[in-house]
Amino acid sequence: MQVLFSWLKDYVEVEQDESKIADLLTLSGTSVESIIRKLDDNIVVGEIKEILPHPNAYRLQIAKVSNGIEDLQIVCGAPNIAIGQKVPLALVGTKLENFEIKRAEIRGVESFGMMCSEIELGIGCDHSGIKILPDNYKIGEKINKYITGDSVFDIEITPNRGDCLSHLGIAREIAAVTNRQLKSPQPLKIDCQEKEEFKIEITDIDKCPQYSAILIKNIKVGQSPEWLVKRLNSLGAKSINNIVDITNYIMLDWGQPLHAFDADKINNRTIFVRPARKGELLQLLDGKTINLNENNLVIADTTKALALAGVMGGKNSEVDETTKNILIESAEFNAINVRKTSKLKGISTEASYRFERGIDSGKVLESAKYAAQKITEICGGEILQMIYEGQKPNQKLVKFESDKINSLLGSSLTKTEMIEIFSKLEFVVNGSEVNVPLWRHDINIWQDLAEEIGRIYGFSKIEKKEVGKSSLIENNEYLIKEKTKDLLANCGFSESLNYVFLSQKDIAIAKLNADDLLELINPIQQENKYLRNSLIPGLLKNVAKNPSFDPILLFEIGHVFNKKEETTNLSIVASGKQAKQRIESCIDDLEKGLQIKLKTQIDKIEREELIDYKIRKPEVYFIEMNIDIITKNAKLTNKIIQENENIINYRPISKFPPAVRDLAFIVSKNINNEDIIKTIYKEVDKLLLADLFDEFVSEKIGIDQKSLAYHIYLQDMEKALSDSEVNEIISKIINILKDKFKAQLRS
Repeated sequence: MQVLFSWLKDYVEVEQDESKIADLLTLSGTSVESIIRKLDDNIVVGEIKEILPHPNAYRLQIAKVSNGIEDLQIVCGAPNIAIGQKVPLALVGTKLENFEIKRAEIRGVESFGMMCSEIELGIGCDHSGIKILPDNYKIGEKINKYITGDSVFDIEITPNRGDCLSHLGIAREIAAVTNRQLKSPQPLKIDCQEKEEFKIEITDIDKCPQYSAILIKNIKVGQSPEWLVKRLNSLGAKSINNIVDITNYIMLDWGQPLHAFDADKINNRTIFVRPARKGELLQLLDGKTINLNENNLVIADTTKALALAGVMGGKNSEVDETTKNILIESAEFNAINVRKTSKLKGISTEASYRFERGIDSGKVLESAKYAAQKITEICGGEILQMIYEGQKPNQKLVKFESDKINSLLGSSLTKTEMIEIFSKLEFVVNGSEVNVPLWRHDINIWQDLAEEIGRIYGFSKIEKKEVGKSSLIENNEYLIKEKTKDLLANCGFSESLNYVFLSQKDIAIAKLNADDLLELINPIQQENKYLRNSLIPGLLKNVAKNPSFDPILLFEIGHVFNKKEETTNLSIVASGKQAKQRIESCIDDLEKGLQIKLKTQIDKIEREELIDYKIRKPEVYFIEMNIDIITKNAKLTNKIIQENENIINYRPISKFPPAVRDLAFIVSKNINNEDIIKTIYKEVDKLLLADLFDEFVSEKIGIDQKSLAYHIYLQDMEKALSDSEVNEIISKIINILKDKFKAQLRS
């Protein structure tokens, strides 16, 4: 969403510049993505050196304007220019509000830029002539050095903060973070003849809690005043006519979407807020005709639908240049219903965007009054009737628990300090409860209040506290599961993660009964419509795809399903040389490492079945068990905790980029990669990461030898490392590994 910086000043006086305000908003949770400055850097101070008449147009003149480097030829139609004047000169490439300055030919004469008026610069409404600058402005300097143009904040609003979808809402946030007083709009009093011409009936109070309308007669539809057009144009909103522009202006100002009906196009002077009828048609303002159903809420008269509630008005009641009498609508529509309607119909508007996120429930009638006031000021007319139907909203009460808030935030604020913060946000504290403003639909529990305290006080101000070491937790399932994986990996087994679905082919190969499997109603792929009841079929497919490796040692921890429950299983598969012995050894290590006795059986898959899986190995052994057997019976010891703690080391993050080198060594087969990496970390203080990326054995590199290749990442906290420094460290690593492991650098 975009907001105009000068517009915000209608509600709050700010001393900080745009950048500082943007930073404060972002830190409080309202992220300013960018600041669009209206005075382009390509607009400079120019001086008029010469003026000549245009040969082909008596109303145009040719000016020679200096930009401090050269004299540029500019074709200009302004009557107020004179030799010696200093003027805003927009060079070729300058981007103004609605166009870009380009080299042009005007009535046969080339023009290389443009001299600008106030309205073209976006700093005023005067377009009668060129803006004349003071004599002390230096030729060639950027104009934004002297004149502050208006700026637009491009803000990312989270879905829960519908209250920020307006200038008033953003101004409220600025007032809170800058400790300034918000100039809140005061209740409006309008002159109304109180004639009873229209009546309103709401037939679905859940989808429309409140609806107000104001009848204004004898208005004059026409162009909007310059100030209104300028504000709308600054935010990319196109001016249509004064009536529509005013409704759009109030939506951007207060966040309340409004709609204006041509009152004479409403049959029988009656408005119904009702569900649409099945098959009912409505042509919208954009010309699109939609087919409605009972789930859509419409605004209707006695014979037809007039608007799709909360989304868009209909063509059949549109305000145009012939309109004399209007009915202004201001309502609250159910956010969920508007969202569903908008998505299903594929129609997203500025109005639906706001209704979906929640409007200020307390300003429905007041917004209609605001619109009536502006319309009578700008378009004339007289207010005949003001109608309100529905339920007046009640403020929510949330329990105020200061101790819990401090505990959650890690803060030490007093209750008085918290109340002061709530006051800035217009939350009212009554004893042990907080009255939540009607524009804050996202505040429901004390944790929401804690978030408000934290973001306005400033999370950066909360004292940092070191997290202490946790005490031993018996049967910590996460740690036991991770320890199980570590033990299996140490035994040489690799973890596998497989698809949870089975195909008809998988079922046939595994000789499973499809009637015993859980079948999906809406599978992503029709051939994979069954949920697996075992991890073994997936692991056997992994074995089949890796025929060149011997042995193949795999394990998986994953979910399996039957028609009664979902469980988590551990499966271990081994094939090739000494497959059964490898599983037996692995089970022994698991029992010792986790202090548990596993009563499990090692099963063998016969050769005939392996052929179905296209496995060439002579035999495959496997184990499958419910992981609960381990997590419920294993015991975490201090030794296990310490082993896990030793893995984790924390360090600051450097702002300088790392230098990366690759090293490959030939070492004895008996040398462990882990020992080499530990040595590098121990001996090199500027090491960020040592990562093994390749390991292989070949007769070409020697009998009982293997090759280990590493990515070496080096980084300094204070500076970027030079090539000479990196080369010195690399040489040190090579020499250390040569001395300790007899490692030879491979070319």
